[in-house]
This record gives sequence, structure tokens and C-alpha cells, in this order.
Amino acid sequence: MRIRSEEAINESSFPGSILPVNRLDKNLSVIVRFFVLAVMSAMLLTACGSNGVSGQNVSGNVSDSVGDASLHMGSDEPLLKQDSLWSDGNSLKAMIISDLHYTEYKEVDHKSVPGMAVAEEIADTIVQEVISKHPDVFIMTGDNTNSGYSGDVSGLIAKLRKIKDSGIPVIVTTGNHDFDLMNEAEYEEAYSELPDPVDRDPSSLSYTAIVKDVVFLAMDDKALHIGAQGEFSDETMKWLRAMLEKYKGRKVVFLSHHNVLYGTGEKGEESHVIHNKELPQVLRDGGVKLVITGHMHSQYITEADGLWEILSGMPYSGKHLMGNLAVGDDRMVYYAEPIDFDTYGSSVEPELQKLEAESSDFLKETLSGLLEGEGLQGVKKENVLKLIERFFLYYEEGSIAEHKEDLKKDPNYKDMLKALWNHNYGPWMESMIENTKHSGRELEIVM
Repeated sequence: MRIRSEEAINESSFPGSILPVNRLDKNLSVIVRFFVLAVMSAMLLTACGSNGVSGQNVSGNVSDSVGDASLHMGSDEPLLKQDSLWSDGNSLKAMIISDLHYTEYKEVDHKSVPGMAVAEEIADTIVQEVISKHPDVFIMTGDNTNSGYSGDVSGLIAKLRKIKDSGIPVIVTTGNHDFDLMNEAEYEEAYSELPDPVDRDPSSLSYTAIVKDVVFLAMDDKALHIGAQGEFSDETMKWLRAMLEKYKGRKVVFLSHHNVLYGTGEKGEESHVIHNKELPQVLRDGGVKLVITGHMHSQYITEADGLWEILSGMPYSGKHLMGNLAVGDDRMVYYAEPIDFDTYGSSVEPELQKLEAESSDFLKETLSGLLEGEGLQGVKKENVLKLIERFFLYYEEGSIAEHKEDLKKDPNYKDMLKALWNHNYGPWMESMIENTKHSGRELEIVM
């Protein structure tokens, strides 16, 4: 949702939903943001009753191998958190978030995105955790503020300055929402103190940063002439190819806000996939194994022909995940886990839980009315509601792959799809369940 003026900051941003807003009917438009962003509170965790990873419910571990990479699934604490790369002093360690949508405006729609009502406190928690854990680099992949409002940008920069002043390099890419109220020159001036570029693209805000011999391509994919979409100019694509040639044989990680692989070839891809069709092959040809993006606000991992993409979730919603990446001589490992509120944000946790409970009640009430409109009543409606809640819980935490068979075997599965089919969510949910192959939370790549 584009905010038109500094005085109009009274609504949370429309998230990078997999479905663009113009494909949603009026009945669903009220709940779309909540569907994709809202935190599933403790009520939903107990309602799920699944055998896989849901809150503290832990099942056996599964390992899924694809080519030179493997994904580990099914443990409440990520298996790869114990990998030897984390204790290897020579490996690079990074902490990663996307879509912070930072705002200091308190009157946001907390029923849609509960965490945004305490955005400052959550950002402070992230900063404290990053400084305490002290990775080699901290990365943000766009939509850093909710609208590009100058006051929010100044507040965020002040917080990120604490990370940099502690000796941790900061890499920040642009996102579409960073330019709602700020132009390119203003953005560059505001954020200039944070990154330490090695190379700059003269045609965009793209740059390279090198930390522990790992080259990060921090790309500016904004395409303001076509709205909140992603596209590189011919000049930037030429620069990208030159950088891949320059750093050929080095460890290179590609960073952008919009997606590279996720949802390509599907209806509506133009809303979230970078438009340059040749991009994935350019990256493969340049030796890139990993791209890290955002925009969709939920954890997801996908792969195509040896190129892997990690979509980072939104810290204000879902499981409040932060990504952790270690890059060694011949391997990369990644896992996502929740922000440690107990240690670094105990003061905000009670308020956040209250906001999430209100959001959960709002979701249930809204969904109940929608299903009743489709003719579902009584026990059948309640069972379909529980199944929808389970689906979005798994979607937010990046665990659809672990739970897809359980979802499909649920006796209410077909009723759920039928009830939501004409609202666009039925086809999307079916596609996600059928086509999601990998855990969204852990990945190991052999280089």
C-alpha cells in the first residue's frame, strides 16, 4: 500500500504477497495482509496439533538432497546450527533480515501486522542480538523502512549505526517501499554512511562489498517507472556481467529485494520477480550458487539448475525469523531461527503477544464470515478454519515441505480449496502445497 504523504502514515504497507492486490476480490482484500503477514499466536500453535515442527512439536528429522545441496527439515532447533562452519574462524558469518518496514508511527494497523505497532522495540531487539552475536556482516535486503519517510529513515540509520560502530559491516539493498516518500538522491545520501562499497554501478545504487573474501553483489532492482516491481536497466546488467567477470572464481553471493527464481512462470510473477529473464542464467554462468532476496515476507527456499534462492521472512510477523549464513572454503550453510526476545527483547514481548492475540482473533472472525459466505457452517466450518490456520502457520515458518502430505491427507483439504477457489487463494494454496519441495529454513550448499 503506497503512503501518499508524511501525514498519511496511518496504514501498514501492503506486503509482498504472492498474489498482487488487483487479483483479490473485495471480500479478501481486508484479510490478505493478515493472511500473509500476521503472526499465528499461541492459540494457533495449540490448534494445529501436528506431528511436525509447530511450536514445540518435534518429529523426526528429514534430509532432502538436490544436486550439490542438501536441506535439513523437521527439528525445532535447526540441525545446521551445530555445523562445524560456525566454529571455523576462517569462515564468514552473516546475519540477514529483509522487509523490516521500520516505522516510528505507532498508529499502524496492528490487526494486519502486529509487530509494526512495536517496530522500534523489535528493531532495538534485532540490533542488540546482532551486536551480541557479532557476525562478520549484517545484511538487509530491502524495504528497510515502511515508506521512505525521512523521520523513519533517520531513526533506522541511527540504530544500524550502532551495529557498524561495534565493528560489524552493514550491507543494505534497496526495496520498493524505500522510495514511497524518498527519491534516489535522498536515499543515497541517507544510507551512504552504512555500506563500504568496493565497486559502484554508475547507473543505479548497486554496489559490491567484500567481507572475508566473500563478494556480495548488493543490487538495486527498483523500477519506479513500473511501480513496485523489480528490473535492471541494460546498463546495470552490463555492470553486473562485468562484476561477475571481475570476481570469477571467487565466492559470490547475490543480494536483491525482488526475487530471482521464486514463482517464475506463474501468473502474477511480474509483481515480485525481477523482470530480466536472462538473470538466472547470467548468475549461473558467473559461478553464483546463492541469491538472497525478500519482498514476500515469508521464509522460502527454492532452486533451479544449481542456483539456489533464499527468501528471508519479515521480522515483524510469522515466526519473527532472522537468517544466519556461514560461507567456508567449499560449503555454505544457512538456517533461520526466531529473534531471541527472551534474551534481547523481554520488555517488548508481553505487548507483542497481546497484539498477536488480537490479530489472531481478527483473522478467525474474518475467515469465519468468509467461509459462511461460501456455505460452510458448524463443525465443517471450524475444521476448515483450523486447516487454513495450519497452512499459514507452516507458510510463515517455512515448513510447508515438511507438512504438505499431512495437509493433503486432511479430510477438509478439498473443502478448504473449494471455499477459497473463487477468491484466488484456493489455486495459490494448492500450488504451494503441491510444488513446495524444500524446507524454507535450512540449506547446505557444496561449492
